[in-house]
Amino acid sequence: MPEACCSDCGGEVTANKSPSYRHQVLELPEPKLDITEYQLFHGRCKQCNTVSKGTLPKDTSDGQMGPRLLSYVAVLSGLYHLSVRKIQRLLQDQYGTHFSTGLISEAQGRVSSMLTPTHQALHQHIKKASLVHVDETTHNRNGEAHTRWIWLLSGDDAVFQVVKYFRNKDAAKSVLGAQTQAIVVSDQCPSYNWIAPERHQFCLAHVLRNLQQMADYSGKGLTANIGNRLV
Repeated sequence: MPEACCSDCGGEVTANKSPSYRHQVLELPEPKLDITEYQLFHGRCKQCNTVSKGTLPKDTSDGQMGPRLLSYVAVLSGLYHLSVRKIQRLLQDQYGTHFSTGLISEAQGRVSSMLTPTHQALHQHIKKASLVHVDETTHNRNGEAHTRWIWLLSGDDAVFQVVKYFRNKDAAKSVLGAQTQAIVVSDQCPSYNWIAPERHQFCLAHVLRNLQQMADYSGKGLTANIGNRLV
């Protein structure tokens, strides 16, 4: 602890052991792209004339992007829904390096392929659960005109999501399994009407929300009265 002098008289100041005030300033580190270059050589044996060629280390990525950069591209696409061109621009602005749209698209495909076995295993695991919750909502991607649907299936220890073009019965069967024996909890979407009534539970949160809408009915009267009693 450095010695301090009184600003009034110049006398020595005895400082406390702990600070009386803390001031923190947060700042982003300067973005930097690490580039590792591997140089492979070949040579010819003087005795047998066989050509020997160098090989890359076993843990070397076979593409231009390393695992962290691949993951970053996947997060920008999957979580933040950036288009390929927006990802290209962001990487160029951040790191000053130009990646082609083809390379970025290839990176998305590679990560998708890596995750496919885990995604499929997760789906199979949840479909075996005795109780599952299912829901679906609109999913707009990259400003495309047609609407997709993101389906969610959850058990007691895992959650599965998948994007589909439709919200119909066939899509529901592909998510739940056409022969599901689970108790299925859902909203009142007609896509689930094929499930046997004894195994189909309406989500009580959705039911309560619908009843509350009755209670809040602007016309009041009998509709609002019945809604209030049911709530």
